[in-house]
Amino acid sequence: MKGHLPAIATISLGWHSSHTLEWKLRSAALNGFAGVEMVYSDLEKFASSRSLSMLDAAPVAKDLCDNLGLTIVSLAAFENFEGASTPMSTRLVMAKEWIALARALGTSVIQIPSTYDPDASGDWDTIVRDLRLLADLGASGGPCISFAYEALAWGVHIALWEDSLRVVNLVDRPNFGLCLDTYHVLARLWADPRSKSGKAPGGDAALKMSLERFMKDCPVDKIIYVQLSDAERLDPPLLPGHEVYIDSKDPTQLWCSFGRLFPFETEKGGYLPVIDVCRTWLVDKGWKGWVSMEVFHRAMHEEATSPEVLADRGMQSWFKTSKALGLPLMAGVSKL
Repeated sequence: MKGHLPAIATISLGWHSSHTLEWKLRSAALNGFAGVEMVYSDLEKFASSRSLSMLDAAPVAKDLCDNLGLTIVSLAAFENFEGASTPMSTRLVMAKEWIALARALGTSVIQIPSTYDPDASGDWDTIVRDLRLLADLGASGGPCISFAYEALAWGVHIALWEDSLRVVNLVDRPNFGLCLDTYHVLARLWADPRSKSGKAPGGDAALKMSLERFMKDCPVDKIIYVQLSDAERLDPPLLPGHEVYIDSKDPTQLWCSFGRLFPFETEKGGYLPVIDVCRTWLVDKGWKGWVSMEVFHRAMHEEATSPEVLADRGMQSWFKTSKALGLPLMAGVSKL
C-alpha cells in the first residue's frame, strides 16, 4: 500500500436503534472513507433485521460494501481468547466461526484485543501457545486470515504496545501482527481521567521514551493497521460519584466508552497529544496502510448523533490530521 487510507469502525457511526448498518455504510462512503472495520455487533444486528444467520448475512454486507466502494478492513473484535479458563476446544470452535465470518465478509483480518478477563492466565508460554493455535487456524482451510493484536489500556496482562509487540514476535506467525490505537497508548502512558488536569505524573517523559522505543524497536511490517481517537478531559474527574464510576473497573475502560472523540475535536474537550503519536507512526517511522477512526462516546446513543454526523466528523478529523502531518490526502472513492 503506497499511502494511508482512511477507514472508520461501524460502531463509531452511531449506537441508536435507528442507526442501521446500511445507513452507516452509506454515510461512510458519502464522506469519503475508503474502508470500514466491521464490528460484530453491527453485523449481528444487520443479520437479525433481515432474519438471516450471521454467516448468511456476511456476504450480503460484503455486497453492500462493494457497491459503495468500501473495503472491509477487519472483523472486530475477537475478545478474551488467550489464557482463558474455558477449554481450548470451545474457544477454537468460536474462532472457526469468526474465521468463517471474516472469509464471508471478504476481509483478511480479525482484530483481537489483549484479554481483560481477570481470570485469564498471565503465563507467557500459555498466551503464546494459545495465539499460535489461533494464527495457525486462520492460515488453514481457506483464504488466510490474519490477526491484528491490540494492547488494551486495561488489559490484565498485556496493556502496553511494547508487550503486544513482544507477543507478536513470540507467536512468530506471518499472519499475526499488531493493531495500534492512539487511545490505548495515551490513556495508559500519558493521561489519567481521575486527575483534574487529565494528565498522569511524568506522562510527557513516559510518552517520549515510548515513542523513541517505537522508532527503534517496532518493525513496520509487523503493523497490520492503526486506529486513531482522542478523548475528552473529564470534569469532574472519573472518581467515586462520577456517573460512570465503577470501583471494580479500570478507569481507562470506563473513559473509553464515555468520552472518546475524533482527533482535533478540541472544541468538544479533546486534549490528548494524538498528533505526536501519529507523527511518529505515520511520518517518522514511515508506516503506510489503513488508518481507522475508532471512537466511542455517550452521545452516540442519541438519535441525532447520526451516521451522517459522525462520518462527517470523522472525515473532518482525517483532513485535519493529514494536514498537520503534511500527508497527501487519500480519501475513499465513492461509487454513489
